[in-house]
Amino acid sequence: MTEEDPIEEIEKMAEKKSKKPRVKARAIPEKKKKPKKAAVKADPEADTSKIVHMKIVVNFWRTRLHDEELGIHQQLKYQAKTRWYSKNFDMEGIIEIDGKKKYIIAYNKEDWEEKPIEEKKLMCRFFTIMEESMDSLPKGGNFKGGLELSVTHSIIQSYEIKHPAPVFFFQVPGVINLIRLNRGWRFLGSRWTFPLLPEDKDDQLQMVRARGVVGPGRNYKIYIGKVLIARVDGHPIQKEYEIEIYDKAYAKDKTFRNYMILFGIACNFMDMAKKITKRHYKKMEATGTSDYKIPRGELTLFRNPRMMRRLEQKN
Repeated sequence: MTEEDPIEEIEKMAEKKSKKPRVKARAIPEKKKKPKKAAVKADPEADTSKIVHMKIVVNFWRTRLHDEELGIHQQLKYQAKTRWYSKNFDMEGIIEIDGKKKYIIAYNKEDWEEKPIEEKKLMCRFFTIMEESMDSLPKGGNFKGGLELSVTHSIIQSYEIKHPAPVFFFQVPGVINLIRLNRGWRFLGSRWTFPLLPEDKDDQLQMVRARGVVGPGRNYKIYIGKVLIARVDGHPIQKEYEIEIYDKAYAKDKTFRNYMILFGIACNFMDMAKKITKRHYKKMEATGTSDYKIPRGELTLFRNPRMMRRLEQKN
C-alpha cells in the first residue's frame, strides 16, 4: 500500500492480476483422528495428525543473506522492476519454502527504527528473488504480499477491548480485499485473528485464530474452529519464524500461504507495535480523544467504496 492511496492501489492491482480459482473450495477443515493405541505400538509414526505439508521460514537475520542479495545496486534493480519496492525500503530478510529460498523481505527500516515512538510507521513487503538470466533481463522481483501497521485502527481496537491491540493490514496480489490482523485479549498469552474472505464461488467466511503459547519466544498455534492447521515457532533473538502447515488443502491454498507468510513477518514487529499502540491508547483512555495525527494513507482505509464510486460517476 502506498502513501498516496492504498484503496485505489489494491483495486488496480487486483484488476491487472486475476487469480486462478482453486481446485477445491474452502470448507470446514477435517479434524484428523489420532490412531488407536494398538496402532501406535505397532507403528510409532502412524500418527498423521502432525504431518507437515509445507514449511515456511521467515528470516530477518540480515547477516545470513548472500552478498548478491544485498547492496544498493540490487535494491535499485527491484525499484526498476516494480513500483511496490519503495525508495525508502531496506532489504532485510529472506523467506524459504520447504528449504528453498523464494522471496526477499524489504521494509521502511529508517522510519520504523529511528523515528520517535509516536511517529513510527511500518510498511513491509516481500518479493520473488531476482535472478539474472541468459538474455541479461533479470527474472523475479515481483511483489507477492504486503503488511502495514495502522495506528488509527489500533487505537480504535484498543479502546474497544480496553487493552493495547495493534492492527495490521494484509495485502496480496489478485485479492481485492484488505485483510485485518487484529490482536485480541487473553488473560494469559496473546491471541490474533484474521478472516479468510470468500474468493471462489463455494467459499465460506472463515476465521483464523492464532493462539499464543505461554512461554519464551513468539509461538502460536493456528486454528480454524477447533482444528489445528498450522504452527508458528518464533525465535525473536535470531529474528527467525518457522511456520508449519498441517492441513494439505490449506498448504495448497496460495492466499492462505501468503497470509501465513505475512503473519510470520508481523511476528517480528508485534512487540514494538504493541508499545506504539499502548502509548497512544493510554493518552486517550480517560478522555476518549486522541491527538494522533492520522496520515492520509491510513485515513483512506476508512473510505466508503460505494460513496467513492458515486463521486466518480458524478465527475
